[in-house]
Amino acid sequence: MQRIIPFIFLGIFIVLLVVGFIIFSYLLIFGALVGLVLFVLNWLREKLFPQKELKLPEKKRKGRTIDHDE
Repeated sequence: MQRIIPFIFLGIFIVLLVVGFIIFSYLLIFGALVGLVLFVLNWLREKLFPQKELKLPEKKRKGRTIDHDE
């Protein structure tokens, strides 16, 4: 029995590692799908309802500019 216990723990560890990788891959795929849906929705919104560009009035500069060489 003493010689079998390390193999049992090793088997449990390997099973937990494989299950962890499977869960991680599902989370990765689900996150990629959610990101793709959000990207497509935002792209469609920009294509269908473009935002107007705000033109800022040019500021007239007052005062003097002093250029000097060093």
